Amino acid sequence: MKKKLVILFVIILILIGLFAVFKVIPLGYDKKDLTGKKDFKVELGVPKLSFMKNENDNSYSYKNLRGNVILKKEIKEYLNTLNKLKCNNTTYYYDDKNDFTIINYNVKNNALYNTISYEVRKGDYCFNLKMNEYAKKINGLKRYHTLNGEGFKLSEDEGFTPRLVVGFLDDVDLDDKTFSASLHAYYLTPNKESWKSVFKKELETSSGTYEIKGDKLYYTREKIDQKAEDINVPEVSIFKIEEGKLLLIDNYLSNYEEDVILE
Repeated sequence: MKKKLVILFVIILILIGLFAVFKVIPLGYDKKDLTGKKDFKVELGVPKLSFMKNENDNSYSYKNLRGNVILKKEIKEYLNTLNKLKCNNTTYYYDDKNDFTIINYNVKNNALYNTISYEVRKGDYCFNLKMNEYAKKINGLKRYHTLNGEGFKLSEDEGFTPRLVVGFLDDVDLDDKTFSASLHAYYLTPNKESWKSVFKKELETSSGTYEIKGDKLYYTREKIDQKAEDINVPEVSIFKIEEGKLLLIDNYLSNYEEDVILE
């Protein structure tokens, strides 16, 4: 009887030893397609021997009997294959092949198992945050900001006074992750021979990129297709943002209008 107890004790020790080794032995991870009903593909690296998948909105979790430390190491190996995004003083992980971002991950230690969890978002998370920030500041993206506009009416009785027309069109390039823009400015003067027509003087047609820092929008020209000889078109124009309106700070169009405010 005593001998059997010794053997049983030895077996238990062996099993405990094997389980301890099992808890720390590296096995790597598997890439799993977890897209489900989502409108974008989600492919995550899940440590091997994980089980009991749970999905909730943009969150995924698995159970695993192996150790907390080794699971974190395997997840890090997977995350190092992705692009790192940094914003909000935080590092996120972007899968450019499938166009989604891991914004949070965790390995939670329980008594018998660990819970591995991922939280994901569609697209480049930091760029999406920036788009939302820009949209709030200038009252929406991909729209035409105008001075005076082109919808005025000519009247034989009221006549027509000269006026400056400026249009700034902002756009977003999702592939290059840039904010592009174009600017068109021209000056209209009445035709003395016919109240039904006007003379149009082209002042500037340009395109480039822009960025917003604080309460200012910086428009950097990359190409100038047309410009008048009597104005100096700067490489960068700075607009102050007030309640969604763009106020040109260094007004290079002052010969035509004292204040340039785009709505």
